[in-house]
Amino acid sequence: MSGSPTAGSLVRVATCLAGLCLIALPALSQSPDAARTLVHVLDYMAQDYPAAVADGVIVNADEYAEMEEFAGTTRRLLEALVREGHVPADTALYGACDRLAALVATRADADEVARTARALRAEVIRHVGLPTAPVAWPDPAVGAALYAERCAACHGAAGDGDGPAAPGLEPAPTPFATGERVASLSPFQAYNTIRLGVEGTAMAAYTDLTDDQVWALAFFVKSMKAARAYPDAADTADLATLRAHVSLAQVASLNDADLAAVLAEAGVADPSRAVAALRLAPPPDRHDVLSQADRLLDEALAAFLKGDPEGARGLAVRAYLEGVEPVEPSLAANAPDLTGRLERQMMAVRGALQAGTPADEAREAVAAAHAVLAEARDVLDQRPASPWFAFFMAASILLREGLEAFLIILAILSVLRASGQRRAARWVHGGWLAAVGVGVLAWFFSDLLLQFGATQRELMEGGIALVAVIVLLYAGFWLHSKTEIHKWKAFIETRIQTAVQGGNLLGLAGIAFVAVFREAFESVLFLSALTLEEGGGSKTAVAGGAVLAIAGVLVLAAVLLRVSARLPVRTLFKYSSFAMGVLSVILAGKAIHAFQETGWLSVTPSPLPWRIDLLGFFPTLETLLAQLLIAALAISIYALPRLLRPTVPSA
Repeated sequence: MSGSPTAGSLVRVATCLAGLCLIALPALSQSPDAARTLVHVLDYMAQDYPAAVADGVIVNADEYAEMEEFAGTTRRLLEALVREGHVPADTALYGACDRLAALVATRADADEVARTARALRAEVIRHVGLPTAPVAWPDPAVGAALYAERCAACHGAAGDGDGPAAPGLEPAPTPFATGERVASLSPFQAYNTIRLGVEGTAMAAYTDLTDDQVWALAFFVKSMKAARAYPDAADTADLATLRAHVSLAQVASLNDADLAAVLAEAGVADPSRAVAALRLAPPPDRHDVLSQADRLLDEALAAFLKGDPEGARGLAVRAYLEGVEPVEPSLAANAPDLTGRLERQMMAVRGALQAGTPADEAREAVAAAHAVLAEARDVLDQRPASPWFAFFMAASILLREGLEAFLIILAILSVLRASGQRRAARWVHGGWLAAVGVGVLAWFFSDLLLQFGATQRELMEGGIALVAVIVLLYAGFWLHSKTEIHKWKAFIETRIQTAVQGGNLLGLAGIAFVAVFREAFESVLFLSALTLEEGGGSKTAVAGGAVLAIAGVLVLAAVLLRVSARLPVRTLFKYSSFAMGVLSVILAGKAIHAFQETGWLSVTPSPLPWRIDLLGFFPTLETLLAQLLIAALAISIYALPRLLRPTVPSA
């Protein structure tokens, strides 16, 4: 199809995108076992070395032999990570492994060994991107059920290490409700122990549990000592305030003493009791999420008043992404006008926290945002979680995204059918099916996507939308160039003579892939956020809504394909090219808006106050100018064939 949008660089870009997405998702979804084992070993060495050596003297020969063995194991595990490509071959971590082994060999001070082991652990986590916290706060009820099923036989129903299977076990099961050993562990360390097991003991690896289940069990194990010491801590604490002082990542990765130190530094009166409250706390509700936005707005204003506008804007961006965006689906369904006002006010805050803005103006913007957040809190508190709400929200999200993608596929398939290129149509089907397949993979690995953080997800969404804009503009231009009947006839003759070339077919598949993948990716993010917000029990309802929406899109697709078959070729090409031009303008607005939400682009209020998500229209000058630019570009390139047409001199 020479001269088509499927040639040249477009072929390479589209097919590379497809291949990378298909390969990367499953690869990224699993942390390498060697990395988790290495982190587990380093944690163990940092904690248990004092049992082997004290004041430079070996106090337990067996423990010391184990430390020597583990010191050598760290280097072998690092070599495995290098072979698998998770760590560069020239890494400085080899030197850190050697230093740790030398410290053990010379019976160095325990504090120095612990510092070296923990520093190496932190570098391994950074290199590999190993998740050290769950995506959402685990449910204690899930952890309690798993503990009763998997752990109570050895560790005891109350966590005292006296279960019916405990007698005769060597070493004896760890008591979770008493003693200092469990207090010195973090939930992340408990997670690794549950996932990997402990060699040479009765503690088996629980590889059949999902990540969510392992985190729930790890958090529950850590809560047992807290429940014994402060049984009413979670009921009497202001959990929203405590969670404003520490993040989920800190609660998951810090032991009790370190977490208490963070809380004490934040001014919490009784840090030990506060730690117990956080260990025992149920997952936060929507009210707590909005409290996070309030807290970050206050921090942003404080940073601005101290002369740090850049830091203030970063905190304001986080206030929206972490404290508002997670509840937007529910808020939009219950109070769409309020949703628009809230987003505009959060943008106004980011605009006000600029260098040179009067302090009173910044205070007024933040105060106005607090007021709108209070309204949002009232709306959400009045709506209990409902599986029917999750069902209809999932259906509406997927129906909207599915129709956007189908319009593009419809245009391509209609043109190919009109030209009799059935073989090419099969490649288009392959492209969009591959995109749907990647979307399904992304859904199963949505925990990983959410681990990236809100900023990274918005950047990915904006980047994918920009790629789709380029593809749609080029494809629409090509379709428009074939609306003149003599060019269409020449094109058909060329197709008959040369047949469809393999590279061009890959390009067609690439266009279909990019068009659908963008919508699939956005759908996964929306549905994942909806599932988290509505709770784990909403997964069935979300899946049911998605199935209903897919069925609706398929029915509508069959109807539109039948209608399009009756259109003249020239009319079909015109409508198809026009649709691609319009969609490119819509996606341009959505792409710029995504970049604005991350703080990468400035936010300037537009004189047009309307927000229409379906059309990619947002009340900022940046999105408006981007859409005008793409619209002007589309009109220009569509007019190019007419301008270049040779004029016939009059007789």
